[in-house]
Formats: sequence, C-alpha cells, structure tokens
Amino acid sequence: MGLHAPNEVESMSKAKASWARMATNAIKLSVSAPAVIALRMAKVSFGGAAAKRESKRMVSEKVKAAFDTSVDAAWSIASGKARQVPGRAIAFYQKRVAENLRRLSKGG
Repeated sequence: MGLHAPNEVESMSKAKASWARMATNAIKLSVSAPAVIALRMAKVSFGGAAAKRESKRMVSEKVKAAFDTSVDAAWSIASGKARQVPGRAIAFYQKRVAENLRRLSKGG
C-alpha cells in the first residue's frame, strides 16, 4: 500500500462521505415512500374533495419532481459533475417524500 498525496486522500474521504450520504438517503426513501403511498391511498379511498385535491397534488408533484431532477442532472453533467447525479437525485426525492410524510401524517 503506497502513500497518497493530501489532495488524493481528501478526495477519497469526500467520495466515501458521498456514498454514505447517498446510502442513508436511499434507506430513508425506501422506508418513507411506502408509508406515503399508504397514507395517500387511504386519503383517496375516502373520496370527496380532499381525495380529488390529493390526487391532483400527487400527479403535479410527480411531474415537477421529474422535471426538476432532470434539469439538475443535465446541469450536473454539463458542469462535469456527472458522478453526483445519482446521489443528488436520491436526496431530492427523499426530501420531497419526507415532506409528504410529515404533511400526510398530520392529516393534511
């Protein structure tokens, strides 16, 4: 095993931190997403105006999220940071799912 230059060691540490952060976000997302789906389906199953609003909100959020992550991915690739795309996409979706989980858990 050879010695690494200080910048090389720093780069390796950042890469490990990035993978750990991405894995953590992926785990959070894999737990939160089914809960959001269940809460939304329960809300929609009751019908009425609240169900209609939630259905519309769900579709518009998905379209916006897909657009926003696509733009962010394109920007990252154009900036020479393509390796950040998966982690940024997972973090983006995890944040939105967590927001929905909080909102839906409150009955909103």
